[in-house]
Amino acid sequence: MKQSTKNIRILFLSAWYPSKEDSMLGLFVERHARAVSKKCDVAVLYIQQCITHSNEKYKTDILKDNNFTQVIVYYNDFLYNIPIFSGFIKLFRFCKAYIIGFSAIKKHFGNYDLIHVNILTRTAVVAYLNKIFSGKPYIITEHWSRYMPVVNTYSGVLRKWITKLVVKKASAITTVTNNLKNAMIGHKLNNKNFQVVPNVVDTNFFIYSKKSKKSKIEILHVSCFEDKSKNISGILRVLKRLSEKRNDFICRMVGDGVDKKTLEKYAEELGILNKCVFFEGLKTGKELVEIYTDADFMLMFSNYETMSVVIAEAFSAGLPVVSTNVGGITEIVSEDKGILVDSKDELALENAINLMLSNYMLYDRCSIRQYAIGRFSIEVVSEAFYKIYSDILKK
Repeated sequence: MKQSTKNIRILFLSAWYPSKEDSMLGLFVERHARAVSKKCDVAVLYIQQCITHSNEKYKTDILKDNNFTQVIVYYNDFLYNIPIFSGFIKLFRFCKAYIIGFSAIKKHFGNYDLIHVNILTRTAVVAYLNKIFSGKPYIITEHWSRYMPVVNTYSGVLRKWITKLVVKKASAITTVTNNLKNAMIGHKLNNKNFQVVPNVVDTNFFIYSKKSKKSKIEILHVSCFEDKSKNISGILRVLKRLSEKRNDFICRMVGDGVDKKTLEKYAEELGILNKCVFFEGLKTGKELVEIYTDADFMLMFSNYETMSVVIAEAFSAGLPVVSTNVGGITEIVSEDKGILVDSKDELALENAINLMLSNYMLYDRCSIRQYAIGRFSIEVVSEAFYKIYSDILKK
């Protein structure tokens, strides 16, 4: 095995991680892991359940890229529904998948100093048990909005008891916003070392460039197209009303998700599809960068958020935003970077968009981009985690 030139070796465990079957969930986890790999040797262990009718119960993929190693273990979750017995067999396969995974980590990555858990709770249980038997410390990073009062999907007596235990025993807890941190503490998830480390944005990828004159002002919306949280239907209604008052704008809707087709149909019923609203689908790479650089401002109308990564990406591209003041968004959007309105307040959103359409050019885009670099860049996030790791290992 090639000798590492880095002095800290981190094993990431995640309940969500991009894989062949799952390209979107866990994207934030991968970005954190790759940011950390700039300063540490990193391995990611991800256990993925799959349902097949084959006799193959386990499959392991190993992906290596210099100091970044990924081990993905798939375990067959197919079972005939036999009460109690099926549950024990599924638990056995899940545990065995982790045993296979840790064995693969030992073979292809070697020893590690600390486990970095992403997204509670089951992966933290694995880290906690590992700490008992090996003495390796672990930290937990939480991204999920389920602790927010407006979401309130954090439930179950057993889950809560286990979650409190693994949170308490962690060497540190990081959240992507103060809002999420306070929501977790509100559920009595206590730890002596709570810290905030935001989601990461590749500020060398999302860049600012001077825009050529266009016939229409371009509004950009990027999301997972899940209407319950993103309230895209509310955006469409507002844009419909605005289009009846002014015709100097278009809105590009970028992304894919469960409600995309329904929302396209709704836009067609409103008479704005492919007139002032255009559904662009999922964009990546150069195409995505061009959409950001062509836009004049970002538009979000979420009912709840933890930390809106697309707003951070917009800032990196020098774009001001119009958004709801929910979750951690209020921590990053100030008057010099955009306009905030209350969730579900369509009249306020209409007024805010109307104001932004007339004033977007007055925002200091270079200053907005510098803010993004200083808060969300790979260098800043990797340094924050490196300090947390170093302080824990020194103890």
